[in-house]
Amino acid sequence: MSAAEPAGAALVYRPFALLAFATTLTIGTPVGGWMLAWLYWGAPAAPVAWVLLHANLQIFGFFATLIPGVAPHLFDRFTGHPVPRRPVTPWVLGLLAAALGLRISGTWAAAPAPVLAASLLQAAAFLLFASWVRRALDPPELSFLRLHLTASTGWLALACVLETILRWRALELDLASPPLATMRAVHAMGIFGGVLGWVLGILLRAGPMFVPGWSVPRRAARAIPWALALGVLVTVAGEVGEWREPTGPALARLGELLALGTVAAIAISGGVFRRARGVLPMVSRSAEESRIFRLAAASAVGAVVGLAVAAALAALGVQTHLIADAARHLLAVGFLTSVVVAMAFRLVPVLELVALPWPRLRRVAFWALLAGVALRTAELGAAYGAPAMAPLVPLSGMLVWVALACVAANLARALSAPRSEGMSRGGLKA
Repeated sequence: MSAAEPAGAALVYRPFALLAFATTLTIGTPVGGWMLAWLYWGAPAAPVAWVLLHANLQIFGFFATLIPGVAPHLFDRFTGHPVPRRPVTPWVLGLLAAALGLRISGTWAAAPAPVLAASLLQAAAFLLFASWVRRALDPPELSFLRLHLTASTGWLALACVLETILRWRALELDLASPPLATMRAVHAMGIFGGVLGWVLGILLRAGPMFVPGWSVPRRAARAIPWALALGVLVTVAGEVGEWREPTGPALARLGELLALGTVAAIAISGGVFRRARGVLPMVSRSAEESRIFRLAAASAVGAVVGLAVAAALAALGVQTHLIADAARHLLAVGFLTSVVVAMAFRLVPVLELVALPWPRLRRVAFWALLAGVALRTAELGAAYGAPAMAPLVPLSGMLVWVALACVAANLARALSAPRSEGMSRGGLKA
């Protein structure tokens, strides 16, 4: 891999990034804000179909859509040479874009058939992408990473296949949507097995971009896909199995705890909270990006604590929906969104070969994410002794939207800026 990106290389990630950020900024995050306004401000109730749309757009339309876009560029650096661009990439993009269009229009029109077709198209897209991942990471020393990332992509595809089956059965029974418990199983596969698998796999090698002295022990790294798979399977068993109370909810919370515990263990063992001494700073690593990354790690640890409490209470027969919901959003907003924001601020200048257009927006994004995470978690305070906090909870959705908009603004401006072909990766200015 040369010091500078080839002239057309950035074109690989651009449409995926634009599609993903447009999806979350225009529909995914606003629908989540609508749901919070319904719960805490007395807004009109969000129909079940729109609740499911929000979950799918954030998991598959945002996080999972970014993955096929950035993967080729990261693989170039992982392998040390340009990875051949397979002709499947335009097909993956087309399938994902068509699926998003069908899912949104079908939900808007209350038509189950287009949403069914959308889940099938998403399954095809991730199966195609999995075949490319398996071929692209060819060096023998990357064999474990190839297995890990292929399996993670397989979880995304399997989740979409399961959704297709569930929606087909619902259509046969003349139901608007499958049962919520079975759809939670789909989302668990997508976020715990697929998105988390990819994020952790990338951080095994890209962690030094954010944390000096980052180093994950080999045994811990090799345990990641197995621990995530166990967490997914236990969660799915708890959600869809026919258990006597309180076994099912307790199993579901235990599975989520296993998956999130894996994230926290990797973050801690990698050194995210450890002060590195005697380590040279990486050129272009900014304090803001590292701060956002540490917020992500702290959110993962907080989510583990929340799910541990939820699992213990569920085993005692106590309703834990609110605690589990707060913990899941610590994962989705605090961990995953923060990682995406930090990585986007780091990668946009590298791929576009321009300085970050508005670097001060990194600070805005950090404080917006921090406040958003705090207010989203405040629903626990509103439910357990501090009802005056309730009106503040919906503000979290607006703050997360602001953080994502900071990234999108830099991305859009960078795409329109002249590329500096002579600028090396090490010479980027923050």
